[in-house]
Amino acid sequence: MAAEIPHPKMQILHGIPASGGIAIGKGFFLSRALPRSVHSTVSREKLDEEVAAFHRALARSKEQLNAIRDSVRDPESDHYQILTVHLALLDDSMVVDQTVRLIRENQYKADWAFNKVLQNLLESFHRIEDPYLRERANDVRQIGHRVLENLAGNPVDSIASIKEPVVVIAHDLSPADTAQILNSSVLGFATDVGSKTSHTAITARSLGIPAVVGLEKVTEEYVPGDGVILDGEAGVVILRPTPEKVREYQDKRKAYGHKIRDLAKFARLPAITRDNKTLKLHANIEFPEETDIALRSGADGIGLYRTEFLFLNRKDLPSEEEHYQTYKLVAERFGQHPVTIRTFDLGGDKFASQIELADEMNPAMGLRAIRFCLKERDIFKAQLRAILRASVHGKVRMMFPMISGIGELRSALAVVEEAKAELKKRRQPYDKEIQIGIMVEIPSAAVVADLLAREVKFFSIGTNDLIQYALAIDRINEHVSYLYEPLHPAILRLIRRIVEAGHDAGIPVSMCGEMAGEPLYSYLLLGFGLDELSMNATAIPRVKRIIRKSNAYEAKEFASSMLLHGMAVDIERGLRKKMDDLFPDEKF
Repeated sequence: MAAEIPHPKMQILHGIPASGGIAIGKGFFLSRALPRSVHSTVSREKLDEEVAAFHRALARSKEQLNAIRDSVRDPESDHYQILTVHLALLDDSMVVDQTVRLIRENQYKADWAFNKVLQNLLESFHRIEDPYLRERANDVRQIGHRVLENLAGNPVDSIASIKEPVVVIAHDLSPADTAQILNSSVLGFATDVGSKTSHTAITARSLGIPAVVGLEKVTEEYVPGDGVILDGEAGVVILRPTPEKVREYQDKRKAYGHKIRDLAKFARLPAITRDNKTLKLHANIEFPEETDIALRSGADGIGLYRTEFLFLNRKDLPSEEEHYQTYKLVAERFGQHPVTIRTFDLGGDKFASQIELADEMNPAMGLRAIRFCLKERDIFKAQLRAILRASVHGKVRMMFPMISGIGELRSALAVVEEAKAELKKRRQPYDKEIQIGIMVEIPSAAVVADLLAREVKFFSIGTNDLIQYALAIDRINEHVSYLYEPLHPAILRLIRRIVEAGHDAGIPVSMCGEMAGEPLYSYLLLGFGLDELSMNATAIPRVKRIIRKSNAYEAKEFASSMLLHGMAVDIERGLRKKMDDLFPDEKF
């Protein structure tokens, strides 16, 4: 008698919490792994046939993506825009021509030739230092998956085919997938790859769907038909949960619902302390569609509008008009609330396919951001003119990234004056009082903050890079990432120095790095006297609740006492104790 195969036991996996909430339901496996290609060749007589097969697969992929894009109602949404980028990739001469060349010159079969081109492109993305831009490699991989499946004549799994409430399990989700989630019964999703800055995570937050990413092996451990529990706040996925575990998480889901409803009340309230200090809470966005959740979350404005997306994965540079229409849309949605548009942080480790740049040994400190803009003035001025034109449609502010000192700042301001003169010559209106500020994210800028403050209208502290540069930490290097410490005494002293320099010059000081949206740090940042905090929109209600329960004078005294400590571990211990005492109902 054959031994009975034991049913797999309950398994708990830990990943990156991408979007809060709890989903409980049956799993649905969405295959998105690249189909396997083997090194294979064909005779010269069949080369035309292979090229034709490749072009048919491209045409079929375009047809499928066009159908999905046409189902998206809002042409300004991030889903529509990213699907447009994916369609452009299918026309990219670098991809198409190189594949055809490999077929004809090396007699490769179409799938092997395309896979070779794909892998070379993916290797380029993996060398990128910036986490957000590095994640765009998944866009390339998803397009590759679709083309290879069509080459093989296989059906491409579709979320549109899901007819019952499920938790989607996938290696990753493409924009084509997430566009279909809008009108589906998907309860949540769990993926092997991804980070908090991946498109999948951003979409989950904008849709309010629970999600856990970066699970590494959820697709390996999942068995078709498994029940799944997904905790998007804790970053936990449970496969094959026991009845007891299901009941436990049903109670947690109910409690989470109450918590969200309670927090929603704070979204409509101002962030005012008990002793009447007002702190403006703004949202960080990347796509125009994110303005909706920012408004629902109670954002007082946009504190950081990243504009790099307009430059990525396309054959041509974005036109001035394309910039203008995008910025105008966001400005109009926020009315008289400030919208801070950061000029693009591109170059070196951040690139678009149409910009040729030399390889650099250390791209994070190379030709990027304002340095790149000052070198490529025509590209820079097209964006500046668009921002200036959009300024008549709302309260638009302009912000330069990676300013290292006075000379660089004055050079950038001079280009703005050139852009203004060109608009004046065209008789195109712009806000002559538009405020221009800088991100303070390089230690040299922090040291001369008092001098820089005389030249601009506001500061915004970019803690992600400030911490990296000040502590000499490569924050994506797993061997030293443990040293990436926001509460390092040097970082806190730099923050205080920047705030004091700004206030001495009479300008407001904001913070737009990840540190700003971490509730544990809210009380400390209040104590340092920051005027604005800009964060992921979903964090705003919780930070508001903390601010409204705080006393600004007491927070200032506490922040000063923390600066007496010499180690981050002591500061964190003291901060956690203070937060637990002040907010016993909060979990930090």
